[in-house]
Parts: sequence; C-alpha cells; structure tokens
Amino acid sequence: MGRFRWLVRLAIAAALAVALTQQTSAQTKTRSGVLLLNQVRALTTRSTTLSSGKLADLQTDPNFAGGAFQAIVDDAATILSNYTVVSRGGYFPENRGILRERQLTVVEAVYRIYSLPDGNELFLYRTPTENTSAYFIRKKS
Repeated sequence: MGRFRWLVRLAIAAALAVALTQQTSAQTKTRSGVLLLNQVRALTTRSTTLSSGKLADLQTDPNFAGGAFQAIVDDAATILSNYTVVSRGGYFPENRGILRERQLTVVEAVYRIYSLPDGNELFLYRTPTENTSAYFIRKKS
C-alpha cells in the first residue's frame, strides 16, 4: 500500500510539473460564428463596450488585458479561411457544392469572442469586404 501511495504522489508531482511549465493562454476563445454586420455594429454601440478599433489598434488598447496579441493576430489571419464568399446566401444554383454554413455574404461578419483574464470579453470580427479585422472589448454581461 505504501508503494502505491508513493507512485500516486510521484505521478501527481510529474503532472503538476508539466502543467506549470507549459505556456498558458492569456485569453480563451469562448464562442464563434457569423452575424449580420449591422448586428455587430449594434453590439458595438452598447453601453457595455469599453473600446473598439481595427486589429492594429488592439496592441495599444488600454482595455486589452490579454497580453497574447500575436495569438489574436494569427487567429484573425485565418478567420475567413473556412468560408466562401457568395453574392446571396442560401440554396441557389450558383452556390451548388458550398455548404450553407460555409457561405458568407458581404453583409455578414465572422466573429470570435475571447474571455480576457480581467473578466472582459474581446469580440473580434471580419467581413469579406474589409482587408483587416476589427474588434471591440466589452464588459462581460
């Protein structure tokens, strides 16, 4: 019995050592999806919004407590990669072979929401008509 306890303690110590030495993410992705751009703009104007801007502004935003700016940039670079831009979304002849959930119209935005360490949320989004992503930081509701 003593040897078993010793092995369990050793295994726990090894697991803790590995967990504590691995890099932790400063933010956690909580949700993602597609919204109409006017819905995103309406969210931006709510009283819970602390700041907003283009992706390049995020690094100097005083409300960005994430610290892992490069991880956000990397995610923003691929945010549209799983979508095909279509003139009208739906089951139309011109969209044959494109899954509906992978169609993106010019009036839609792909978004990702991150939970920041300070309790706020980062809402990152991009439309097919813009050359960069935009964001806003809001109080978590």
